[in-house]
Amino acid sequence: MTKQRATILDIVRSDKAHHTAEEIYHIANERLGGISLATVYNNLHALEEAGLIRRITAEHFADRYDSSFVPHGHLICERCERVTDFNIDGFEALLSDAIGNSFSSYELKVRHLCTKCRENA
Repeated sequence: MTKQRATILDIVRSDKAHHTAEEIYHIANERLGGISLATVYNNLHALEEAGLIRRITAEHFADRYDSSFVPHGHLICERCERVTDFNIDGFEALLSDAIGNSFSSYELKVRHLCTKCRENA
């Protein structure tokens, strides 16, 4: 694994901020210097293809990146675009019962206004 790819993977794994590619670029550039945005995008794609990270997509918002493959949902703030993890106890069993079958993965994204944005409204 190249130094750039390892740095990008470390950034995604280092916190639960669900960074955008541009945020990852700025952090990587501070750590390494001289990295291009195209290199970040190419490495994010390679890491996703290798199954080391997940890309979180939401219509009208920049893609975000997550290193957790433990089943969970994402709350997406419609104002500040912050993405946070959430869990619903027993959701996987409810989903299996609802579809009458087992499943390999799911994506649950809920749009809302986060606490900070509600307080500043």
